[in-house]
Amino acid sequence: MKYFFSCCLSKFRKREDGSATIESVLWLPVFISFLVLAADASFVFFGQNQAYRIIQDANRSLSVGRLQTEQEVVDRIKAQLASLAPNASVSAVIDSGTITSVATIPASDLTATRFFTAFVDLDLTVGARHYVEY
Repeated sequence: MKYFFSCCLSKFRKREDGSATIESVLWLPVFISFLVLAADASFVFFGQNQAYRIIQDANRSLSVGRLQTEQEVVDRIKAQLASLAPNASVSAVIDSGTITSVATIPASDLTATRFFTAFVDLDLTVGARHYVEY
């Protein structure tokens, strides 16, 4: 009986069947982490693009006369950013015939997982400037 177990154990140690499965299980967390990083980075870039579009639209509305004051621009931007980035801070200034609006957005508002701490402490600043035409 002892010989049987030692014989089977030595054959088992020499076999390489299943080594790919073991390696893939070991690499799986690395691949998943990379996928999560790519997804979070994509969400951040998408959110930055959306914020830029919202700021441009609000500036354009003031530029053509649909909005009248800086505060209306800030309120419009905050209202439209509320679903995307609830912790965003917004400012708008009219100076020398131009409207300049800036939104500072915590990247943690834009990520899906908050798994990577680099995105937790990052703040995105998105701004746009338009001439006031009226």
